[in-house]
Amino acid sequence: MKRALLLLMHQGKSYTEEIARATAGLGLDLVAVSSRPRTPQALAESRRHLADCVVTEEPELGSGDVDKAVRELTGRGYRIEAALASFEGYRLLMASLNQRLGARDCTESALRLCLDKYALRSHLFDAGLSEVGVHRLAPGHIPELDRSRRWFVKPVRGASSFATFVLDDVDDLADLPAIQQQMRADPSMKAIFMDRYDFLVEEYVDGPEFSFETFVLDGRIDHLCVHEKARVERLERTTLEGMSVSPPVSLGRELVLEGADHVTRCLTALAEHGLTAGAFHIEVKYWESRKRWEIIEINPRMGGSLINDSVTTITGLSLLDLWTESLLLPDAERDAFHDRLAGASQLPALGTGPADRATVFLSKYGEKGRTVDAIGFEPPHRPPRILRLHVGRGAELASSDRGICLMDALWDVAADDLAGETAFLDRHATEHFHVRYR
Repeated sequence: MKRALLLLMHQGKSYTEEIARATAGLGLDLVAVSSRPRTPQALAESRRHLADCVVTEEPELGSGDVDKAVRELTGRGYRIEAALASFEGYRLLMASLNQRLGARDCTESALRLCLDKYALRSHLFDAGLSEVGVHRLAPGHIPELDRSRRWFVKPVRGASSFATFVLDDVDDLADLPAIQQQMRADPSMKAIFMDRYDFLVEEYVDGPEFSFETFVLDGRIDHLCVHEKARVERLERTTLEGMSVSPPVSLGRELVLEGADHVTRCLTALAEHGLTAGAFHIEVKYWESRKRWEIIEINPRMGGSLINDSVTTITGLSLLDLWTESLLLPDAERDAFHDRLAGASQLPALGTGPADRATVFLSKYGEKGRTVDAIGFEPPHRPPRILRLHVGRGAELASSDRGICLMDALWDVAADDLAGETAFLDRHATEHFHVRYR
């Protein structure tokens, strides 16, 4: 039998090449189970990096599909030792299988708590770790909201900034049924919602936003890197994250380290519920009027866009590599694993001196429901080190109130002039990125 890791793929896509490289380094074969791809081409590229693959007939995976794939792949000579899912909609399937296989992972109950934004906010509030007031939105019922405060609406289960917006008028809640129909109909994102389409409204935390790229193993917490969301655009029914920079530029480093301590306290409180392993993308804001940090989301997965590329540039370590390695890490190697993360972490340098590495990456988004006629990004100078165009001519963009990303681009930048580099690259991308619709 050949030792293997099972990749849970959504519609033929994942970080397949990177995960295959990490798996090979551990002496394992990479096999996969994928939901039905939207186009044959989507799976063809991924298959090049797989030893074997099972493809289902449905557009999203269920627990029965995973169990069946394990049986089929076992019959073909593979011994599945762990599972990995970079797609958030399959995170519970991954944890369930890993529990049966004995691989290191969080408990399903802990993941459900994190993935339910209302339950997470309520839990942190009750634990004295949040001051954000929150209400669940029930159909046909408008809660009594304090008009002296600003409020923010978002799905209880969500991703890609789907229907996240500042509530300027309670009458805007009348749009939610139509948005829920979008959520049910979105072919790429429907699985993210896990059959949950309800919403919450919580106090708006006014201040700069950041993400901590964090690794947890057996309850020990290592913050590898922190990004600031340097450009955020608020549309009518969604919020677009246009640019991220690391290290942060708008807050002093002592405050950023206070933010790291707050995240650590929140994760420590959740560890007793089984949040003890894996890669995390934790979104936080500094509430300027109250001079405190607040968790916005705890995502039990690696961050999207070019987060992993940025982390690798700054720390020399890949979150995907670490996550893959940790699933089957022998007990005797845990201390060395943590020492490696601690030695590579960006945060100690924030407290002792100037940063020696910095990145800026940006994203460009499309208009919902449009068809792309032409797209490109070819700046005459300062090209990005990493450029990913996600659509081509003829692409039909989803009719959904979410971030529909067309392009991601990353630059290595001068750490001693981050504010200047951020401003320049913002103009640079605006001038040279183009998209035309039919």
